[in-house]
Amino acid sequence: MNIAEYKNIVSEVRPDLHRIARRITGCKDDAEDVVQEVCLRIWHMRIDLTQYENIKALCVTMTRNMSIDKVRVRKVEVDADTISELRYETEQLPDTILERKEIRGAIRDLIKMLPPLQQKVLHLKDIEGYDTDEIISIMGINNESVRNNLSRARKRLRDLVIAYQKNRRIEL
Repeated sequence: MNIAEYKNIVSEVRPDLHRIARRITGCKDDAEDVVQEVCLRIWHMRIDLTQYENIKALCVTMTRNMSIDKVRVRKVEVDADTISELRYETEQLPDTILERKEIRGAIRDLIKMLPPLQQKVLHLKDIEGYDTDEIISIMGINNESVRNNLSRARKRLRDLVIAYQKNRRIEL
């Protein structure tokens, strides 16, 4: 395989690989790292690639496995952070801890009250961190729709949070 064939293969499969890695890792930077590593491994395997019938399937499998490994490694790091968080929480009053958990749950419930399209756009943008162009390609809607639905979702969520807080104060 020469450099031209390699570039042709990589340019064809790279967007799909990035999408798969992003879906599994949930992080744009980790997904890019995984895709770059897969491309590098394909280059190093260029002599042996003739034994594979479907190079794209090979790339997808490698991406999937490396993404899962990336998540596993990150989970170990997150577990260490969780332990330090737990130490911090144990230093706080139980009421404060309970209140935070209650607020997080309430916000999740409030997001579920949004229309499905607004939920999806808000989740992709604010929780998963996708940029507008990626949301456009994932959802198949235009730029204007993404911006409008995101704006409406944020406004509606803000109104719901304010109403929740008012009702909560009254109950106290």
